[in-house]
Amino acid sequence: MIRKLTTNSRLVNDILAAYINTYKALCELINNSIQADAKNIRLTIDYADENMLSPLPVKRIVLRDDGYGVHINEIEEKLLDIGTANKKGGKGVGRFAAFQIGNKFTIETIGYSQDTKTWSHAVIPLQSEDFKKENDVRQVDIDTVEELLDKKADTYYQITIEELYEVESGKLEQRKKLTKHFNKNNIKDSLFETYCLKVFNGDISIYVNDEKINPKDYIIGEPEHRLCDYVDKKGNKHRMEMDYIQIKGLDRIRVYLTTLNAGVHENAVCFEYAAPWLSPNIGGWLIYYYAEGINSDVLRNADLEDMDEEFASYRQFVKEKLNDFFKGKNKKYDEFVNNLREDTYYPFKDDNTSESQLLAFDKLAYMVEDKYGFLEKKDKARSVLYPLVKRSISSGDFEFVLKSVLKLSDKSVKQFNELLGRSELEDVIEFSDKVSKKMQDLEFIEKLTISEISKHVKERSELHKILTKMLWVFGEQYSNNTTLLSDKNLENNLRQLSADCMEYKPSKKDDNINEAVNGSAKKNITDLFMYSERILDEERREVLIVELKAPKVKISPKELSQARKYATQIAQSPYAPNDVKFVVLLVSSEINKEAQLEIPGKEGNQYFLMSPKNSNVEVYVMRWTDILEKSRRRLKYLSSLLKTKDVDVVEKAKKDFPEIDFGLTSTLRKKAL
Repeated sequence: MIRKLTTNSRLVNDILAAYINTYKALCELINNSIQADAKNIRLTIDYADENMLSPLPVKRIVLRDDGYGVHINEIEEKLLDIGTANKKGGKGVGRFAAFQIGNKFTIETIGYSQDTKTWSHAVIPLQSEDFKKENDVRQVDIDTVEELLDKKADTYYQITIEELYEVESGKLEQRKKLTKHFNKNNIKDSLFETYCLKVFNGDISIYVNDEKINPKDYIIGEPEHRLCDYVDKKGNKHRMEMDYIQIKGLDRIRVYLTTLNAGVHENAVCFEYAAPWLSPNIGGWLIYYYAEGINSDVLRNADLEDMDEEFASYRQFVKEKLNDFFKGKNKKYDEFVNNLREDTYYPFKDDNTSESQLLAFDKLAYMVEDKYGFLEKKDKARSVLYPLVKRSISSGDFEFVLKSVLKLSDKSVKQFNELLGRSELEDVIEFSDKVSKKMQDLEFIEKLTISEISKHVKERSELHKILTKMLWVFGEQYSNNTTLLSDKNLENNLRQLSADCMEYKPSKKDDNINEAVNGSAKKNITDLFMYSERILDEERREVLIVELKAPKVKISPKELSQARKYATQIAQSPYAPNDVKFVVLLVSSEINKEAQLEIPGKEGNQYFLMSPKNSNVEVYVMRWTDILEKSRRRLKYLSSLLKTKDVDVVEKAKKDFPEIDFGLTSTLRKKAL
């Protein structure tokens, strides 16, 4: 039978990729099944053979439900008249979500008519080619197969999606790409997370390739259902339902704000909840919040929280409820931490330690206590154990201590690593230690090069060894440089050019003698030449050349002229490849006034001297005091950033959440659905 659509091509094209991704499009089809009173929903995904080359991982998708289907007398009204409800109370265009997944889909259905007391069977094929903008879809012939059945039959509604898209570039086309939810190992978990409560309550059963999603495979214990009232910014009261479900194998706390769409709860916004005070044994949770009367428009403004007071208020209320819930789950851990911090052997009593390190220690000590009970038994092994755990946190060698010393299980080790990943503690601790070590290194190098201790460093080779391990003082980009050049000819050539061009001849006339340097020991210290190499990308390298002048040398125009000549010789050298950038640093204890006027600098760098025309060589001139001060400022900035980061871990409680107990700081970070 030939049928026609009753709509226009603009409306159809608007819905061909209306969902944020293909998984959301699939969920729309499942929602339609739920709206049709389906009890059993069967998803069959025909995966491509993993051993064969295929442009797509999935060849075909079939979704079948045992809802009431569509009778042939209602095909035009329920299926072909776009803009009407295809299911009881559902979205009129929802059935076309299949077009976001594949180029064509076929509806097959058996429906029952209350008016005629008959059953019918129908097959309706649709393809996206017919819905191009230039087409008047009302003129497209849809060749359906329809028949009345002569006996009672079980109703169903089935969509078969074929010719899945090979994704092209462009924002719209990306929406047609199969998401990771469709992977064999992900699809059941994703569907359970989306329809968790309906599956657990037995409202629906979902099968994936004939395997039933069993809530017992996921849920620990029983879900906890709670009720409360939320009062919005306008004073309106909303009844709120809260469901807390502990999940096996999940290492996060995911919070979904849901909305009601035609009788079906949909996950509208996803957050991840975290708090530094949570017990490491708190586990993973799926949490669903629904507030009656909070419509989808409010939840759509999740990305505009700072500008939408209503959503900000709702989100804050949700976070307070989460804090209350998990505070109740956290009593055992809270008691342990209180006892731990009062313990004689607690290793941080007199330390000016970051909050992040304290949190990491407390959580790690709790995991140890959970297995051995050292604190409860008052075991004196704590005197050795706690300092060991403290050192492991500072060094980052958690795994060795956890597995080899404390003999914790792989599960406990994984749990602690996941904890660090959730709260960013590991990054903060590592960051803290690196900054602290660099501060100490900077003081050490300053003493070696400027202060009186420098007179004891007679062998420049000793300073050379130290500096090659501290190249970051010349810029953080050089932290991971290698001190060996990959091209030995280039290495030898650079040394020879330095010897030829950079010879120092003291002259009072040139004002290139640092008179502040006293004593024969300092005056006998020679220049130091060093170089290192770093990889910029797969094709380019950068060679750093440091010409460290002896303390007695004051840089004058004469030395600048030598540096220009050196740079030009490098640029012209046959041993200097075009894919290598050269950065020459001329460093001395002092620069005379005339030379300072000759250093032009450039935007963003006052120490720039010159770059030979059409070359990849740059020369910079600096005093040791400039380098040390620049490094010191950089480390102070990093220290400031560290403090900010550390405050981030305890969630900037005073500034952001003044109405909450600071002991219950927490975060709700928005995540993609």
